[in-house]
Amino acid sequence: MAILNPEKSKQMKVIYDEVGQFADNGLAKVQKTVSKVTRFGFIDQSGKVVIPVIYESACLYDSNGLAKVKINTKWGFLNLMGEEIILPIYDATEFFREGLVKVCQHSKWGFVDTEGKVIVPLKYDWAWEFSEGLAIVRNGNKHGAIDRNGEEVVPLLYDGMKPFSNDLSPTKQGQKWGYVNAQGTLQIPFTYDDAWSFKNRTAQVRIGSVFQPIRLKGETFDVPFAIKLLQ
Repeated sequence: MAILNPEKSKQMKVIYDEVGQFADNGLAKVQKTVSKVTRFGFIDQSGKVVIPVIYESACLYDSNGLAKVKINTKWGFLNLMGEEIILPIYDATEFFREGLVKVCQHSKWGFVDTEGKVIVPLKYDWAWEFSEGLAIVRNGNKHGAIDRNGEEVVPLLYDGMKPFSNDLSPTKQGQKWGYVNAQGTLQIPFTYDDAWSFKNRTAQVRIGSVFQPIRLKGETFDVPFAIKLLQ
């Protein structure tokens, strides 16, 4: 696909295999393959190359004006001018949630902010994205939760945890699940064989083969037969 540059009134020599749709920021992702090697970059609506077509992988820009890219097998983030705001030094990364993104280096996970500053040191075996200002983290087989400053507000004592919702996290101790709050206080006892995060102030739990909805204090309630079938 050739790109026409209206300012110079001639076709550019660069030909791309694919050109994505132009986003609200005026950029489109392009793909070019040479000798079976595929690379990605971004162009503006005039066809000008804004981000060089040198990246092994590139994601669309997010609401922070940052795009996740991969080069030399490492991941980082670029701004709209192509500056490496988060250096491509990480073995893995995800997408921003609540202003922070989880990153991995040497098999350890932590979090950086939109300016590339390490907010949570890379010291965990695994980390989940932030939810309600808290992220579940794991070292070995023990889980806990950190706040946006990296403080371990829920100690890494538990055998399993799931993301916070309605200020509660499904939490496993031994073989049973219950719920702890953002301060690490047990709110619903460890009585369930499995438990899921709350949504709209209700959650589903399981005892044996029986699924049951509960409210925020652990009280059960009946649901219509049709909804039970869907579960």
